[in-house]
Amino acid sequence: LGISMTAVSEAMSLAKRLGMEAQPLTDIVNSSSGRCWSSDTYHPVPNVMENVPSSNGYDIGFSCDLMLKDLEIAINEAKRVEAQAPLGLLAAALFKSMSEKGAGKKDFSGIYQYYYQKEDLKKQRPDSENDTKDLASEGSTS
Repeated sequence: LGISMTAVSEAMSLAKRLGMEAQPLTDIVNSSSGRCWSSDTYHPVPNVMENVPSSNGYDIGFSCDLMLKDLEIAINEAKRVEAQAPLGLLAAALFKSMSEKGAGKKDFSGIYQYYYQKEDLKKQRPDSENDTKDLASEGSTS
């Protein structure tokens, strides 16, 4: 769930930067193979849906810290059985960063706001190339 929320948030952020509105893109995604719970039930972009945390300041719902805990459990179990989990590692790193910035109690859909919509992304996110290498090596079992 943390992975799909991160993916939907990333897609919506990219679309915004390309000049697309969230609602029409959401309609397209939800009528295609991109549809998922994060896009059709619990959308991360404010005001796309009513009665979801993103439309209420990310103040209600399932917290970032709980999502991080669940991702860490999944990653540890993957390591225990020598399975790869690179997407889980990347999502966990993003939620950890969000939590460390003081948003751990906010809803996990706030990843859209806290990671993808900051004014200065380079200051707000890890160096993606280096983090990808580091996280991929963490998940490696060879």
